[in-house]
Amino acid sequence: MTLSRKSIDQAVLPFFNEWSSLADELKSCMGQRAAGCHELIIQAWKVYEGLKETLASLFGSDAPTPLNEGERLEFVKNSKSTHAASRQLEQLFGELKKKIARTKVGYPAE
Repeated sequence: MTLSRKSIDQAVLPFFNEWSSLADELKSCMGQRAAGCHELIIQAWKVYEGLKETLASLFGSDAPTPLNEGERLEFVKNSKSTHAASRQLEQLFGELKKKIARTKVGYPAE
């Protein structure tokens, strides 16, 4: 498969859509101080891992990666604070989205 901006978007968009939905649920959950927020963090972490696997299959070793990603993901997995973990995930998804956009510039539109 020849990569294009469109094919990259089609591959990553479902992950960002799912994250958007989970992020809204997390904000609501934390606003209510509900007990199930940690399960949402785990779901979001799995979405992020799925996105990383997709990027690795598209770009190989040149896949875009946020700074200190490994340490930050480890923090999310081990965090006792759902608020801090959700903020870290929010930042990771945001940074990765920007890096993907920067990477896409080098590929044809179609």
